[in-house]
Parts: sequence; C-alpha cells; structure tokens
Amino acid sequence: MATTSKGTIKYKIISRKNPQEPDGAPTYYAKAVQDRSMDFEDFVSHMSDHNSPFSRGVIHGVLTDMLDCLQELVLDGKSVRLGELGLFSVGLTGKTAATQQGWDPSLIEGVKLNVRNTKTWSNAELRKRCRLSEMSAYDDGTDEDETGEEEEGGEDGPVVQ
Repeated sequence: MATTSKGTIKYKIISRKNPQEPDGAPTYYAKAVQDRSMDFEDFVSHMSDHNSPFSRGVIHGVLTDMLDCLQELVLDGKSVRLGELGLFSVGLTGKTAATQQGWDPSLIEGVKLNVRNTKTWSNAELRKRCRLSEMSAYDDGTDEDETGEEEEGGEDGPVVQ
C-alpha cells in the first residue's frame, strides 16, 4: 500500500562530547524522539480501523504468525524480505582477533537483528516524506528514549536519526 502522506518527526537538540577527545568541547546535534509508543495490540487496532476488511483477530493472528516465522527464518540463517518494509537478517557483534587462526567463537558477544531498508523506505525517501518539529519540552538531558530504555551509542559519533 503506497502512501504519500507526510509525518512529523519530533527531535530535541542534545550535546555530547566525543569520547575520543575527552577534553574537547561538546557538540550539538538533533536526536529523533518519540512522544509515545504503540504496543502490538494498538497497532493491530490501527490496521483494522484503516478500512480493512479483516477483523482485529485476523490481523492479530496473521501478524503474530508472521513474527514467529520471521524469527524462525532469520535464526536459521536466512534473509527475509518483507516487501518494501525491508530485508531482515541476523548479525553478530564481538571482539576481533589478530589472525584467523586466533579467532574463536568465544569472541562473539551478541546476536542482533539487522533490517536493511528498501527504495521506498530509504533514508532519502523517508526524509522527503516527513516534516521536522523540535520537541517543546526537554527531559533532564539523560540519554534515555521515551520508553525509559538506554539508547545504544554508535561508533561513528552522533548522527541525525
């Protein structure tokens, strides 16, 4: 289903010091923020309310089965493309070794879900389809998202999300 509607991306301006330059001045950048979250049941209701011929129960069942199958397939080493939403696959995080012979599985620290976007969900396309709006109220400056969870930092420094 294609849509040409524009959404509004809310952001706040935050400062952060570069960890590689601890004595340097902080820099300021925009960070995308969410002012509310939608749980699975609310998402199902939202879909059902959008002129869908399917009941909440049917949508709930299909999406629940889709999530179960998606997890099963990516954990089996497959990449799964869900139309224009993206390509889902599994990735690893961990430590490096100086040589191939010196590497062993104990260096793997974590498993993560990778989602690669597609043409209609590309970063450039998303930017065209949104308006930006600065949050009117700021929190205490901690690096928590609106759900209270710490955000993972990137290795390349701050980026506009």
